[in-house]
Amino acid sequence: MNTMNNFSQTPTRKGAQLPRVLRWFSSQCVLRQIDQADAPRIWNAVLHPAYERCWTGSIPQSEAEVAEFLRAAQTDWSRGTRYVIAVLRKQTQEFIGWLEARAHDSATLRGAWTLDWFIHPAFITSSLALEALVTTTDLMMTAVDARVLSVDCPPDHAHFENLLMTAGFAQHVPAGSLDPATGTPRAHGLYILTQRDWKRVRGQSATGPATLGGYTVPKLELSLL
Repeated sequence: MNTMNNFSQTPTRKGAQLPRVLRWFSSQCVLRQIDQADAPRIWNAVLHPAYERCWTGSIPQSEAEVAEFLRAAQTDWSRGTRYVIAVLRKQTQEFIGWLEARAHDSATLRGAWTLDWFIHPAFITSSLALEALVTTTDLMMTAVDARVLSVDCPPDHAHFENLLMTAGFAQHVPAGSLDPATGTPRAHGLYILTQRDWKRVRGQSATGPATLGGYTVPKLELSLL
């Protein structure tokens, strides 16, 4: 049974679609739609020997695959089915990485999205990694009206698990537990954040913000252009 079905009884409505021109700001980051100009940045990041990833998606293996990845990302963006978002450091425009939000196909799971991401090794242990995750979560909850965000996280990615929990995600299914659909152990843990819990976390941030490596949940400067 798909564990996301546990959330299918929550009343949902169709969320808004992100505009073609997007700028979404936090204290240190700016988020925008990924585009063809990012191809060299993506390819250089993929070639980095310490490149980190935290999901089962495939890394582009050639410059041609990077170009196809960007083409598909732009098509999916226009359809509102998948948003691939570049994250840059606001002060210097350094490329931190990118995050993907994919809508679930099932009509019963409307408002449910899965997050994936790549973070450049230069920023993987910095406060920017957490801020990129939190800011993307805010974007999806605020602008798209996502009701549930889910993330698959490998069991050996303790740092990413810490990022997820600090951002407000809760482990819903642990890695290694039996998948009832296949009878085999799950290779990844499933982390969930509902819109209700996100609102609660954001409401508490003024009095007791989550911290990680000196990071505190920022006061967001949000804008859609």
